Parts: sequence; C-alpha cells; structure tokens
Amino acid sequence: MNEITARKKLFAETYRRRPHAASSRLLSGHAMAMAQRLSNVTVRPSVLALTLCALDATAIVGGGQVAADLVMPALEPLIIFGMIWLGALVNMGVTFLAGGYGFRAMREMAASLVVGMASLLLSIMLLFQGMDYLVPDAYLALGWVQLWVLIAAAFMVLVRFGLYLRIMQLTRTGRLEHRIVLVGAGDDLAPLIREIQRDRGRGRRLCGIFDDRTSRSRVSAVLGFEPMGDINDLVAFARLAKIDTVIISIPKAPRERIEQLIERLFVLPIDIRVVEGCAVPEHSSRRLSRIGPIKLLEIYERPIGGLKAFEKRVFDIVFALIGIILFAPLMLFIALLIKLESRGPVLFKQKRHGFNNKPIEVLKFRSMYVDQCDATAVRAVRRGDARVTRIGRFIRRASIDELPQFFNVLRGELSMVGPRPHAMAARTGDIEYDQVADSYSARHKVKPGVTGWAQINGWRGEMNSSEKIHQRVKHDLYYIENWSIWFDLKIVLLTPWSLVTTKNAY
Repeated sequence: MNEITARKKLFAETYRRRPHAASSRLLSGHAMAMAQRLSNVTVRPSVLALTLCALDATAIVGGGQVAADLVMPALEPLIIFGMIWLGALVNMGVTFLAGGYGFRAMREMAASLVVGMASLLLSIMLLFQGMDYLVPDAYLALGWVQLWVLIAAAFMVLVRFGLYLRIMQLTRTGRLEHRIVLVGAGDDLAPLIREIQRDRGRGRRLCGIFDDRTSRSRVSAVLGFEPMGDINDLVAFARLAKIDTVIISIPKAPRERIEQLIERLFVLPIDIRVVEGCAVPEHSSRRLSRIGPIKLLEIYERPIGGLKAFEKRVFDIVFALIGIILFAPLMLFIALLIKLESRGPVLFKQKRHGFNNKPIEVLKFRSMYVDQCDATAVRAVRRGDARVTRIGRFIRRASIDELPQFFNVLRGELSMVGPRPHAMAARTGDIEYDQVADSYSARHKVKPGVTGWAQINGWRGEMNSSEKIHQRVKHDLYYIENWSIWFDLKIVLLTPWSLVTTKNAY
C-alpha cells in the first residue's frame, strides 16, 4: 500500500468514527498566557526558500546581462537572452535537487555557500556544454561566461549571507520556529523534551505538554514542564495558538487509546506524529521523521501547507482580481439597485467561522431590509421570506450577493475554493451545525472559500436537515483530502453551471 493510499484510508477511517467535537474550554491561566504569546504569525521556511530561489534567478539573469554589456560576446542577442534565462532555470533545478532550498541548508552558512556555488558552476558548465553543440563558435563567448559566473557568484554570496542573518534574527525573536506540543506524561516524555530543547537555537520550540487523562491528580512536571490540561484543553489551545506539530508519546497505550487521541486532534490544521514504538492506526503511513535519534511516525500532515499554501494563495489572488475586474460593472449596478429599493448600506457584514474556527467578517450585498437583517443567522432565510427585498431575492438566487467576497479573498480571510463559511450561530432547527455533525469542525482545517466542492454538487442554500449538513461536511472533507490546483480550477469553472442548476437557494 503506497503512502497516499494509506493516508486516504486513515482519513476516511477517522471521519467514519465521527471525531469528537470538543466543547468550548476555559484554559488555565498558564495555558491561556502561552497561547496568547504564540498567537503571532510565524514565517514559514517555504517563504524563505521561494525568496532565495527568486534572488538566485535575479543574480543569474542580472549577472548575465551585465557581463554581456561589458564584454559584448560575438553571439546574437536572442541567443544571449535565451542562454541567460535557461541558465537561471537550470540553476534553480540543480540547487533544488542538491537540497540548497531546504531549511537545514539555508540556516547553515557554510552549507548554503557550498551548495549555492557548486550548483552555479555545474549549471553554467552544463549550459555551455549544451550550447557548444547547438551554436557554432560558442567558444567565442567563453570570456562572457566567465565574467557572468563571477558577477552572479558575488551576488549570490551576498544574498546567502543576508538570508543567514535574517534567519538568525527571526529565530531569536520567535518568528521562525517549529512549534511542538507533546501528548503524554511522566518519564516517557523526557528524552523527547531533551532533544527538542537541544534544538531550541535552531528553531524548534516546545510549547507545552498535555495529558490525555482527565484526572489532573495523576500528572506531574517533566523536566520543568507542567502539563497544561487534557486533550480538550489541547484543542482549545491550538485554536488560539499557532501550533505546527502535535507528537503523541504514550508507548504502552493500546491502539484504541491512540486512535481516540487522533480522532480528537483530527479537527485541527496541524501535523500529527506518534513516537515509534507506540501502537498506531492500521492505515497510517510508515513515513518517518526524526528529532535527534527519536523516530516519529507521520500520521496526518497539515492540509495545504508549505509550498502548496503558496500555490493556492497565488491562485486566489489571480482569480479574485479577475473576478473583481470582470464583475465590476455588475457589482456597481447591483449596488445602485439596492440603494434605490431600500434605505441602508449596500454591503452587509456577517461574522462567520474562518480558518481554525477563528471568526472572520464576510462581505455580502445586503439582500434584506436593513431593520430585519440577521447578523447571527439564527433564523435561516426560507422561501418567500418577507425579510428579503425584491432585488435581494434575485441576487441570493444567483449568488450575486456573494461577489464582494472577492475582497475577502484579497485580504486573505477567504480562499477562492474551500468549505463555505457558515455564520457563527448557524443552525438546523434549534441545533447548531457542529452538534449535528461531529466532524463539522474539521471543515475549518483550511480557509473557507467563495465556492466549494459541496456547492457544485448541489449542497448549497438552506441547510434545514441533518442529512444536508452531513452531506456538506462529507464533500468538504473530501475536498480537503484531495486538494490540488487542478481541483480548484475545476470547481471554479463548474461553479457558474451549479448556480444555474441548484434550486434550493433563495
């Protein structure tokens, strides 16, 4: 069974077991203070890697052009232009394959320089060797190539030195660190704590330990770290703090106990690891990572993290800008009709659940009379609802009222595609959504979207039954597990057709 198949089977198994939806918790003073300190946004290593990659390309393209202006090789300008950009692409590929854009290499000045310079020389050698076969008299450009390498190398040395200083500064201030929480108790945690603390200067940080047992009388401090609560406290803590990884270290626990812990943590947008030697779920992958000599089995990965998050953000910005430009005349026309029909603001703002359950303020065109707007969405809009204006009925039916959410996408609160954000108090009858479906909170492991997989499959509009809620959650979790840029593009392209065919939005 390959790794992707194993991960999907485990995801499906965990979903079918209906992960526990933790109720609101009042954290201890120590846990709350720590969560508030860890609530700041951190810098991802992938951002630094992309920055270094872009600067390498700039160094090679700029160095090649400056060298060409100084030496003026006996080659056609178009050939020089092609060689410069091809050299940049080859260098980025060679550096990537050599691990030069990995965080371990970037944070070690010597390793970064060695890999960077070796990749540059190898890239230019490969390029020049290829050109020698394709371009007659390419050897006449040897002086240009030599100057090109010198200029590019000088700039790349400066870039790597500056990046090294930046990494050190971010690490000291806590903005570049891998934040870890441990689950367990007693001496089983001691070796892991020592290894994490040994790497403190390199960006690893132990943010706390939690005991899965509810009896607080059993827990005791481990190497100066006091347990901060049980698993429900951990879920509440991770909602407030920016946590990267939870590691479970309970070697003697039965598999059922480990599975119950994973079910509780399933709703969080975090990596989940289990120390080797612990019982693990049947369908978990066997991919290993390490902290010092301690091996960790990777159970779940953060959905859409690292480079994938960057790709999705670029996709969001591009399509949000296209949407704003394309629909600007329509949005202005709708705003005018709203103002002409009833008094009040054109836009309606509503608090909704965002990424990791955090509240966001979503924009919509106002579709109700201003004195009857329901910001809490306790009472869902129904067919023929007297609160809805005439223009409101049309824009709600066609989902035109949601066009202002393109601006939410640009602000980073929404994604173009993702689980639709629900109002904070949205409910079916008298029951809130998260009490209808136990896995409901797992939808918030990624940013909510303007459109989503559930919506194009007909699950939009009024959620007036538990079956509709379960179907929406099922489709949302399928999207999270199977995300790709192409999947996003497919959903965006199918959205207009779904708006035409869906009948339960009003």
